[in-house]
Amino acid sequence: MKLLPVILSVSVLGLSIGAWYYSDQQQSVMTMAIKVSGGSSAQDGMSSIQREARSQADEASVAASAAAEKTKAQYIALNGAGQAIEKREAAERTRDENISYRDGMAAELESTKERHADAQKRAEEMLATMRELEDLSSVSDLSEAVATFQEIVEQAKEKKAELEPELESLITAREAATKKVADETTELARLDKINRDFEANYRKNAREYVVRVVDPARNIVIFTASKDSGLVAGDTTPLIVKRNKATVATLRVESIKNDEVVAKFTTAPGYKIRVGDKIFHEKPHGS
Repeated sequence: MKLLPVILSVSVLGLSIGAWYYSDQQQSVMTMAIKVSGGSSAQDGMSSIQREARSQADEASVAASAAAEKTKAQYIALNGAGQAIEKREAAERTRDENISYRDGMAAELESTKERHADAQKRAEEMLATMRELEDLSSVSDLSEAVATFQEIVEQAKEKKAELEPELESLITAREAATKKVADETTELARLDKINRDFEANYRKNAREYVVRVVDPARNIVIFTASKDSGLVAGDTTPLIVKRNKATVATLRVESIKNDEVVAKFTTAPGYKIRVGDKIFHEKPHGS
């Protein structure tokens, strides 16, 4: 029972100390506010804090208003862009419809022109027939008209008889000319082939090969030639071997394997083939 007064006294003492600390802290905050605001009392400090709070609230309000205006402008811009896209699409649909209508009208116009031309031609034919009938009706007697018609027919027959020899002559001349053209075409084709072959053979003269191996015992040489060289084993057109301007020997291709050519050689009097001698195609006759 004696402890209770002690405990109460300690509790009261703790509360007193806490109240003093809180009051001291409040006094420190107030003093700082007074210093910041430049005032000299607690009321000045509170006024400064309120003014600062209002200033921040005003700035926040202005920023919120600006953000709202920006959002509104963006919405208007997006809405305007959507409307512009819809207008453009509508204009494109209208353009396509107009193009289709124009093409249809153009086709119908062409059809109308063709029908008009056909009708005009028929009208002219009918007019010519009517004029012929009018000329015939001017003849007083039908028998006279028949006689006139027969006379015209006879004149046509006579004219045809006169022209038949000339026509036959022209037909004969045309057949002869046709045959001549055919013969000349055949001859031109033959000459063209000869020229192509000659040029192909002559172009071979520009190619040269080099003797790589010489085997005097078997009279053979070996050289390298590409697959498009035109060389053929057993070709009757020989190759010639030259050193400077002198013809050393002639060659006849014996075999070709891959790019390696084996050829028999016949040397000219007083010459021997050497490695490094040049090999050429012999020029065709008449070159």
